[in-house]
Amino acid sequence: MPGPPLVLELGGDPSLARDLAWGRVVVAGCRATVGEERELVVRVGDAEVPLRARVLLVDAGGAEIELVDCDPQMRSWLAETASLGAAPALVPVEPSGDDATTPADASAEDAVAADDARKIPANVHERLRGLTIVEQLRVAQHGDVSERVVLERIYGKTVWEALLRNPRITGPEVARIARMGALPRTLVEIVVGNGAWIQIGEVRRALLSNPRLGTDQILRVLRLLAKHELKVAAMQTAYPQAVRDAAKRLLREKG
Repeated sequence: MPGPPLVLELGGDPSLARDLAWGRVVVAGCRATVGEERELVVRVGDAEVPLRARVLLVDAGGAEIELVDCDPQMRSWLAETASLGAAPALVPVEPSGDDATTPADASAEDAVAADDARKIPANVHERLRGLTIVEQLRVAQHGDVSERVVLERIYGKTVWEALLRNPRITGPEVARIARMGALPRTLVEIVVGNGAWIQIGEVRRALLSNPRLGTDQILRVLRLLAKHELKVAAMQTAYPQAVRDAAKRLLREKG
């Protein structure tokens, strides 16, 4: 059963709205389970906007989520919120009396707001774009979890090895990399050879779905599965045929 709604206070931080407009954001200080779908309540001032979200990653700092079925109008509203540093109205409201603003006044106010937004420090996505190779590897080895996740999304295979050699990397991060079909066999071996990682079900499933997993590596991972898990692996169409065949052989051996 889904847990209570996750709550995200945009406040005066346009970087959170920008992350949401891109489809993903970290919700600090919440409890969640990787893979579950939850309601996300976005608060801007007195306004509350309900959205659907899927949990991608959980650590001590909170949960990273991605939006589910977010319509273009809502993404546009989030992007405008990010650019202005405040929430525009979801439905246009006609001003009246002393509150009325002429087009010229509105243009001037928008220009000031945009200038103020440019002075706000760039969010993590923007900070990590355009890094040199040396800087990428440094962040991969020493950055926090949110920086590592964004770094992997931007630079991909360039930082995979450095991330895997980071002693603070989390199970979900390892699973994401292990699932990559372009992962070099040497890095597949690093994951398979790490006894702590392959004790994590999410990592095992990611490895078994990777077509680059060699025959001996398939067997090493499958031998960690309980009999009922082997039965699932033998029928799991998301796994390569070699994995399903090996699971069937092990099931026959176990009787």
